[in-house]
Amino acid sequence: MASATTGAPEKTVTGYPAQSSHVAAGYPAYAYVAPPPSYGPGLGPNPVQDYYRRRNAFLCRVITFGTVVFGIIGFIFFIAWLVLKPRMPEFRVDSASVSELNVTQSELSADWNFTLFVRNPNTKLSLYYDRLEASLFYYSSRDSLSTTPLQPFSQSKRNQTWVPVRFEVMSEYVGEDVAARISGEKSTGSVGFRVRVFALVKFRSGFWWTRERLLRVYCDRVQIGVDPKNGTGSLMGQPGACEVNL
Repeated sequence: MASATTGAPEKTVTGYPAQSSHVAAGYPAYAYVAPPPSYGPGLGPNPVQDYYRRRNAFLCRVITFGTVVFGIIGFIFFIAWLVLKPRMPEFRVDSASVSELNVTQSELSADWNFTLFVRNPNTKLSLYYDRLEASLFYYSSRDSLSTTPLQPFSQSKRNQTWVPVRFEVMSEYVGEDVAARISGEKSTGSVGFRVRVFALVKFRSGFWWTRERLLRVYCDRVQIGVDPKNGTGSLMGQPGACEVNL
C-alpha cells in the first residue's frame, strides 16, 4: 500500500561547504584582525635612527632661524652705519714739555707733560672712551719708557676735548744704546719721542650703539727742544696730527 506524503519533497545537497559569509543564526560575528607586520633584518622603523633624524632636523631649523636673525640685525646695523656716516676722532699733541731729563750710561730719568687735543668730527654721533692707556717711547726704540692710565671721557657731537698726560721715570733702565742716542740728541738741543694711546671706544646716536672697538692712536716724532744743561724743554714746531686706527 502506498504511503501518503505531505508537503514538498526534501532535497539534500551534499559536497558544498558553507560559505564563510554565511553565519549561522544564533552565533555572534567577530571582526577579523590582521596580524602585525613582521620586518626582516634591516627593515622597518629604527628608534635610534628616528631620534637622530628628528634631532638633526631640529638643529637645522635652529641654525636657519639664527642665521636669518643675525642677518637681519647685521643688515639693520649696516643701514644705520650708512645713514649716520661715522667718522674717526681726531688726535694731536697740542703741547709737550720735559723737565730734569738726565741720562747716565744706561738709565734715564725725566718728567714729561703732554696735552692731547681730541676732536669728535661727527654731526650725528657721540663718542665714549673707556680703558685708556698712554705710552711714551723714544722715537727710534720699540720699548716704552713709561705707561700710564687715562681717565675715561665722552664727547658729544662736534665736541673738542683736551686730555692731560703725564709720564715720569726715575733711573729707568733703557740700555746703553738708547741712552747714548738720547744723550747725543740732548746735546744738540732737541730729543724726539713718540706717544701712543690705546682705548675702547663706542659710537652712539640715541638708542643706537656700536660695540666697543679698540682705538689705536700713534703720535710719532714729537720733537721736544731741550736745554742741554738742565734737561728742560718744550714742544718744537707746530702740533702734528696723530694717526688714528680702529
